[in-house]
Amino acid sequence: MNFDSYVRRVLRSLLAASLVASGISVYAQLASSRPVTIVVPFPAGGTPDLAARLLSQGMSIALNQPVLVDPKPGANGAIGTAYVAQAASDGYTLLLATLSHVTNPLLQADVRWNPVADFSGVAMLATAPVVAVVPSSLKVESLRAFVALARSKPGKLNYLMPGLGTSMHLNTELLKRAANMDIVAIPYKGTPQGLPQLLQGDLAFAMLPLSTALPYIKSGKLKALAVVAAKRLDLIPNVPTLAEEGYSQAQVLSWYALLAPARTPGPVLDQLNHAAAQALRDPTIQQRLEDLGIYPEAAGSPAEVDRMLKAESRRWEASFVEMKLEKQ
Repeated sequence: MNFDSYVRRVLRSLLAASLVASGISVYAQLASSRPVTIVVPFPAGGTPDLAARLLSQGMSIALNQPVLVDPKPGANGAIGTAYVAQAASDGYTLLLATLSHVTNPLLQADVRWNPVADFSGVAMLATAPVVAVVPSSLKVESLRAFVALARSKPGKLNYLMPGLGTSMHLNTELLKRAANMDIVAIPYKGTPQGLPQLLQGDLAFAMLPLSTALPYIKSGKLKALAVVAAKRLDLIPNVPTLAEEGYSQAQVLSWYALLAPARTPGPVLDQLNHAAAQALRDPTIQQRLEDLGIYPEAAGSPAEVDRMLKAESRRWEASFVEMKLEKQ
């Protein structure tokens, strides 16, 4: 063996040892015998949970291994998110993140995880329009009529708030500012928990995921006043957008993304990204997601998800200063 060959072998050995010591492997990939778990930090039966179950079916086929869904609700999503932040960086524990992933740390004083530093992006999944609704017993036929009613009764009407920093919460708070009305937030652990009170008329207003609202809109139990989307939705084409009603500045379109704990090896992130992308390309999964009121997006790359998280964190930090929303 000549000297150059010897040096190359030594350097390769040192590099391999360094990678192993740091927990990184250039050959890292998921073992097909072990299940991957997607943690949903919201209640079972809600739209994020249902979306994760559809995604898991497609990813399981792509990875040729089980992909499970584990709802861990509580603290506006902070409990399940903390669980993933503290999990091993091996790709077997993932998070279905929504907009509240970046807003929670800005609004909740007890959140100890960082939405950017403690996570690695895997894939973009979808956007999720919501619908402004009132119970049919309220007898208003438009958003402008509701605004007029709320202005005539400042502080007397309330709304379902399914989590601090969720798109439903922020849309309503921005609408309150834009419309100069005062309605009171009634907090719940999630949309399913507050829905019975809304249907009974104990709550006067809500922003709901389309999948949640649609059956009750069709049955006449809820009245749809506006959709939070760039354009009208095919499932309820007669319902105007917030912009059409004159409140474009109140629109907050939520997103869904798949994340892993920070320092998950790049090859594992790529493997998971490709599986998510394959699932999202499945026409059956696409249709079933759209039936839930969720609109699939291109998966992008892990690096693109990382950049999105940084941008969203900066955006909402500045927005909350302007809105005078402080940590609670």
